[in-house]
Amino acid sequence: MRQTKSLTEAAIIRLIGGLSASAANPLKADDIGYFRGAKRTYAGTDSLIAGVHFKHEWLTPAEIAWKLFARNWSDFLCKGIRPHAALLNLALTPETAQPRFVSPFLRSLDRLFTSNGITLIGGDTARSSNDAFTLSLFGTRGKLLPRCGKNIKPGDLIVQLGGVGGSDYALRRLFKKVKLTAQERACFAKPRIFPALPQSAFLKATIDQSDSVEKSLNLLSAANSANFSIDLEAIRPSHHRVLADLAFPSQILSAAEDLAVFAIASPAILRDPKRNSGGDASAAFRAVGKVESIRTRSPRVKYYLAGAAVKPPRDAFEHFT
Repeated sequence: MRQTKSLTEAAIIRLIGGLSASAANPLKADDIGYFRGAKRTYAGTDSLIAGVHFKHEWLTPAEIAWKLFARNWSDFLCKGIRPHAALLNLALTPETAQPRFVSPFLRSLDRLFTSNGITLIGGDTARSSNDAFTLSLFGTRGKLLPRCGKNIKPGDLIVQLGGVGGSDYALRRLFKKVKLTAQERACFAKPRIFPALPQSAFLKATIDQSDSVEKSLNLLSAANSANFSIDLEAIRPSHHRVLADLAFPSQILSAAEDLAVFAIASPAILRDPKRNSGGDASAAFRAVGKVESIRTRSPRVKYYLAGAAVKPPRDAFEHFT
């Protein structure tokens, strides 16, 4: 029997969105969702899977815990919501379900939970033929910044928090078995965790860059029925060696899983008196483009380098690789 071509991630998400059970979801296709109880409770979940997102020889148990937490924290950070409870699911092979792995993994995760005021309320464990780590976070505090914003206007800015490109840079070197510097390794193993979303009063719509830069910007454009223009020279890299190594600009647009934040913002964000007050440029949003038009039937993102139009890479980013 001939095997049919497997579905893409986008196709599977469309099928899930078409379910009757998804019809009443108030935040379709956003980073997190919410449900109503005594308070509105926001929920999100994400996984790390061995052989898909990492190899054990690349990461220590503590780094796996950090990366798992950071992926989930980023979804909440970019929405302006602070989580306070968590569920943890562990599907582990017999080789991984050993004290030498489980103890440092849980100690690291415990430090991240306690330092950020998160209570672990339950989860599940199981033996598996492959290791899968799944974390779900829940929160009631904060003011939601959705992917689909309100009052988007032509002339609004597209802004970036954090750097991009470092995770892919480190990943390629890991495949080549090149020894990484501590900074290069951190880009893949310990992506930055911002304690709070800065300058949130100026933000209108947000998305975190767990997908590629190009896919993230396309999703933000489509959600707001808007056309963007992006200056590739303005996009901040994770560290100085990234741009020298990358086949700029295609590689920067393909860069994924740095957990930067992209947002639509009022131009007043650049006049914020608290901007860069701590001297850390990556801790404040910077402008990388603007909203050209809104209410368009075919939202698009155009990229420019030194004033010349640039075509994005042909290959769409997939989490299934």
